[in-house]
Amino acid sequence: MKFFKGTLRSVPQKADAAPGDRKGSREEPEFSSGTRVEVLTMENHLLFVGRLRVLGGGVLEMRRDTGDPLPQALYNSKVKLRGFQRNSQPFCVTGTVGKSSRDFWQVENLEILQSRENRSFFRQNTELDARVMPSGHYRGTSREMTECKVLDVSAGGARILSRNVYLEGDRFQLEAELLPDERPFSVVCQVLRITPRKGFKYEYGCKFEGLSEQEQQRLLRAVFIIQRKMLQAQRE
Repeated sequence: MKFFKGTLRSVPQKADAAPGDRKGSREEPEFSSGTRVEVLTMENHLLFVGRLRVLGGGVLEMRRDTGDPLPQALYNSKVKLRGFQRNSQPFCVTGTVGKSSRDFWQVENLEILQSRENRSFFRQNTELDARVMPSGHYRGTSREMTECKVLDVSAGGARILSRNVYLEGDRFQLEAELLPDERPFSVVCQVLRITPRKGFKYEYGCKFEGLSEQEQQRLLRAVFIIQRKMLQAQRE
């Protein structure tokens, strides 16, 4: 079931640029039941990740995939919902919490956020060991596979810490194991931003290139799983 258009108001919002960011579209999103969403505070603190259900009349309901109890909701408190439509376009809306229980939250009074928010919504700190190797357009000399660290990752890009020297526009192949029981991700990254760090290291803000829809969904699923594990660890 899709949520009909024409019931949302647009609210301008500023957002910091991040690797892979593009200016968001002002077109109203079409919500589909079953869509995975992040539920956050207005300060972007992640409350939980769940599945959306369209109730109609401008009301959305969120439940957890795992069946775990939801945090206690304050009636009429404002929250932010972020996710992807079926056409892979991201959306971000705000709303107020109406009915709620340990099993579900209902959010109403929806408003679109007009900003540069996109796939970087799902950016997750990782600090994972990984490997990089120059690929395609690269102006350096060494093309060996070397170790690096993935500082954070999203469905559209990542921040990489490496001793390798790259220039803006250079590309490298990133291989990383985000989840221990799944095959590694292998993706081409293009350098968008460079920040020198101590110890002759460099932090690279990168966007992913040529990532298939299937691999992007697999990557997004891995990010959600990492988020869920971190939230569970915080509660314990």
